Amino acid sequence: MAETEQRYNFICPNCSGSFSIQIERIPPVQARFRCPHCKEPMDFPSREEARAYVRLQAETASSASPPAPSDASSPSPPLGVPPRKSDRLPREKSPLADQTGEGQGARFYVEKAGFQTDVFDRRDMRNLIRTGELLETDRIRVDDSAAVNAGDLPYLISLFRMAKEQRAKPPAVCRTHTDLVAFFKCNDTKRPLCEKCAPEKKFGGQTIRVCQHCGGTATDLTLA
Repeated sequence: MAETEQRYNFICPNCSGSFSIQIERIPPVQARFRCPHCKEPMDFPSREEARAYVRLQAETASSASPPAPSDASSPSPPLGVPPRKSDRLPREKSPLADQTGEGQGARFYVEKAGFQTDVFDRRDMRNLIRTGELLETDRIRVDDSAAVNAGDLPYLISLFRMAKEQRAKPPAVCRTHTDLVAFFKCNDTKRPLCEKCAPEKKFGGQTIRVCQHCGGTATDLTLA
């Protein structure tokens, strides 16, 4: 199929809205623009990355799907159009599948001190990577998969690359509410906390900040 006819399917990580775009209309470099559905900013791959994703989708579909009988009543979906859920063959879930547009609803777990019970989505991971809270060497589990280095997940490669290219490092964010700036930290776990996660409480005539997660005391977060 000619490239002018190939389309890249994209799913917004914020609202899960989907749309497609012709390969030739994708910018040659990675870009960030607003979703046409929810208007939230999202990261978009470069033209070469999108071309690789489409090719990988085609190869995966051809290797995973059995050949259709000659008298099949339903035609195969065209390239670039994901099959209906009922048409998909069951297969083992893998975090590497995120690179092809799958796993947008995946849940990420960080095996690192201070992240004990936290569950993150892709938007949370983007915020943690941008602020330097998450490194490529940190161990990550995606859903029920075994832990791997964050930098080895194709789904996160572009986010780490963009973090390296950003001109200024954003302030630390709360690990429970990654859209909120962290103004405090837990003295025990060093966990960054927002106002919601470090409420004021009175003890013996004194007012202190208390970590909502472990009950320990929290102090002002010193900005680097």
